[in-house]
Amino acid sequence: MHRAFREKLDSAKGVSEFVIALNIDIRGFSDWSLEVDSAQTALYIKKLYAKLIDKYFAEAAFVKPTGDGLLVVLNFEEEQVADAVAEVVRNSIEIVRTFGSLCDNEPAINFDVPKDVGIGISRGAASRLTSDDLTLDYSGRVLNLASRLMDIARPKGVVFDSQLGVQLLPKELKSKFKARKIYLKGVAPRTPLDIRCWPKSIQPPPVNLSPIGEPRWEHVEYPMTVSDLDEEDAIFALDLPSHPPDPATLTCEVSHDAVTPKGARSAAFLTQLDVPVKYIDAAGNAQASLDQSELAQRLKEGGVGAKWPVLIKVSYRTA
Repeated sequence: MHRAFREKLDSAKGVSEFVIALNIDIRGFSDWSLEVDSAQTALYIKKLYAKLIDKYFAEAAFVKPTGDGLLVVLNFEEEQVADAVAEVVRNSIEIVRTFGSLCDNEPAINFDVPKDVGIGISRGAASRLTSDDLTLDYSGRVLNLASRLMDIARPKGVVFDSQLGVQLLPKELKSKFKARKIYLKGVAPRTPLDIRCWPKSIQPPPVNLSPIGEPRWEHVEYPMTVSDLDEEDAIFALDLPSHPPDPATLTCEVSHDAVTPKGARSAAFLTQLDVPVKYIDAAGNAQASLDQSELAQRLKEGGVGAKWPVLIKVSYRTA
């Protein structure tokens, strides 16, 4: 295939056109693929991609596998842009809702498969690399933005930027999404980007909630285990090396070795949790307070073992 691609490059040319781009990511795919046979991985990917393309993207201008998902590019006529945007958003919600059961009727798939998916959507101009009426690839900001928005759609869901055309959506569809403002490295580092999230419970990472580039942050790490958190005399206030100039920037992230679908510990991958945290000025000492019993229960419900290492990381902006 690469030889045929190379031959086409000699006569290739770039064509600019307006598109809708979707980046679809299978959540937890890397961990899942470690637990199943490679033949099962290939079978699942083949069946899943066929289902998605046949049911939702049969008319797509371009579809490309991304390893653990799909990049989809859709063309649209100017007079039909509202219908195209509404269809893409509606289909994306349906994909997220039904993702875990898409392959239920495949008799060859008799093993557990990933259940969640994240989708990022954007609309704008892209460059199509074409040769002899064959599309070789697409590139441009709109594709990059769809990928960045997909990463925000965690643990699962749909995220698109306002330029997709929020005003084009029917009222019932628009009401499903929550408006947020985020910052994205390389896309919107200093000026906030207006996005829409479904479900409304999606919480963008703290790093995307403030301008990127100039601010400086303090990061303090506290290694523990679930057993430590469960102890009656566990410390609920963690000392900070300095007083945060703006306590509102205080965040807490907890990471641990990932739990595989079979409940085993995967040291090759990490799972990260955002945990509520409060700032305390205790007689002049800066401290971060968090509910450790609630955190311990959350970790245990997630399958984390009592003696697994857990890293609590408190961060705050210093300038």
